[in-house]
Amino acid sequence: MTNMITFEYPLNEKMRSYLRFEFLFVQINKSKSFNHESDTTVFFKALFELLELSERCDIRHDLIKDLRALSEQMKLWLKVDEADHNAVSSLLVEIEGLIVGVLAMPKQLRYFKTNRFLTSLKQRFCIPSGCCNFDLPQFHFWLAEGQEKQCKDADIWLTHFEALQKALLLYLKIKRSQGVSSLQTAVNGFYQGEVESSCFVTIELDPSLAVYPMISGHKDRYSVRFMSSDIEHHLAENIEFKQICC
Repeated sequence: MTNMITFEYPLNEKMRSYLRFEFLFVQINKSKSFNHESDTTVFFKALFELLELSERCDIRHDLIKDLRALSEQMKLWLKVDEADHNAVSSLLVEIEGLIVGVLAMPKQLRYFKTNRFLTSLKQRFCIPSGCCNFDLPQFHFWLAEGQEKQCKDADIWLTHFEALQKALLLYLKIKRSQGVSSLQTAVNGFYQGEVESSCFVTIELDPSLAVYPMISGHKDRYSVRFMSSDIEHHLAENIEFKQICC
């Protein structure tokens, strides 16, 4: 079976923020083992962007509200005989614990403002070639301390985002599992669809089609124009794709 390419598009600003946070967490988790020399650059870039996004975007309020709504939905499932009541009860306990953790985040993030190593590194990271060893000798020393020390430090730093990461990933996992899928056809490479009570839309494509979607939209409807991966080729074909409304 052909591996499909997945494209996701948020239909409101809240979900746009959620998906951006998720993207940064993925970057951090892929690089935090520091198996390759380039992993340190990827890790710190994602970490500092995560800090910046956390300061500019109050994701906590929306996420707590969504988790509480999810909890109420789970309680209704307990009234369904066919539901796995033990699994639902465990999920309810997990959600309540994550809400407490997310509420504590403002206090935890103060740690990063008092960590002199990360503060100095963050200031230089936004400057082109600002992390040369003569600019940041402390960072150069940290790189020489070895993988074990680096991984230990990374784990300490990431504990301050642990509740947020778990809560966000759990919420998105459940939303994706509740998605409604359908097969659609973009006539002459264009498709317009209406959505109801969806936060984001997912499009799955066969890579052999050699196209990618340019998506725009909002909470009520969205449109897709499929573009050829060959920029010299004007696309005017019918494209079949899988649509998932989450």
